[in-house]
Amino acid sequence: MFFHNFKYALKSLLKTKETIFWTLIFPIALGTFMYMAFGNLMDQEEMFHSVPVAVVSGKENSELETVLLALSEGEDPMLKVSFMEEPDALKALEEEQVEGVIYTSDTSLLVNESNLNASMLETVLEQYKQIEYVCADIGTNNPGMLPEVVMQLMGDQEYFIETTTSDGCQNEYYNYFYAIFAMSCLFASFSAISRINKLQANVSALGMRRCLSPNGKIVAVTAEYLALLIVHFIIELIVLAYLMLLGVDFGGHYPAIALILLLGCSIGLSIGVIIASIYKLSEGAKMGIAVSIGMLLSVMADLCAAGIKDFIEHHVPVLNRINPAVVISDSFYALNVYDDYSRYTGNMLILSVMAVLLLGISIMILGRNKYASL
Repeated sequence: MFFHNFKYALKSLLKTKETIFWTLIFPIALGTFMYMAFGNLMDQEEMFHSVPVAVVSGKENSELETVLLALSEGEDPMLKVSFMEEPDALKALEEEQVEGVIYTSDTSLLVNESNLNASMLETVLEQYKQIEYVCADIGTNNPGMLPEVVMQLMGDQEYFIETTTSDGCQNEYYNYFYAIFAMSCLFASFSAISRINKLQANVSALGMRRCLSPNGKIVAVTAEYLALLIVHFIIELIVLAYLMLLGVDFGGHYPAIALILLLGCSIGLSIGVIIASIYKLSEGAKMGIAVSIGMLLSVMADLCAAGIKDFIEHHVPVLNRINPAVVISDSFYALNVYDDYSRYTGNMLILSVMAVLLLGISIMILGRNKYASL
């Protein structure tokens, strides 16, 4: 009887328009609109652009000019140097045409504000001063070694090194796509409500007939749950494949991503079973509760606006630990950003506990339902 119920549950689910729309079509449409809205922001690969800087020349230090010109050469130079008179340089700095003004006469720097580009310019001057001091000392004490030392010091200078912590994409806009999966998994609760209502004798005529059958309630519930889990898991994989074809890079940890989606679907279904067990409410009211819960938890996971999850993390971090949408999106983030599985493993442990706990509660509630008469 288990496989009989399982087979017909699968057939019924595949014919349910609400299931296909909310967990397949809606996430795909939302992901497409987000990808189109972000445009070129999704394809940013460069970590920095050449820093524009104004140089006020001084006869006392032509060596610094030579170094700055060397740093402005090549296909992807570190600096974009413009030689100006002091009034013109100060005007360009005020109008934010350049990031700083370098005076070669005393090797000094003038900037409007402290930021990454200002720190980069300051590092260039500090390293130049160090090389200048070492060369002056060697030129005084051991002039014969000066050419070799100069070549070695200049060859060892690394002002900027591009590094990455993983093979995945670390673009902040990808958090929106992670939240889409969290929302889609939680929306599996809609199908659970619809199917469980058909098992309850006090809710539907079909539920009354099924309760009169010799089939055990646990067998029927298990068959329905597994059918729901398989269908929604496959749907999530379809959404994942579509977004990857669209151009969203989720990294290459596909088995780990599949585990996230499987546990996420399980949690969404368990929430739906618990809501469906509230027998005094109509199906429409139960659906309303499921929509409210799913959207609220997804918004807290940065579905609509960035920064909400971070704000909660700094003020009420426990909410992020018990919010399945946040844990699901953070699991995607951990896979794409970190090169080890420590954070991901912790999230999987949390999701597993949630899934088992919610499933146990839902089975316990359904198992205790008794009917005086049918």
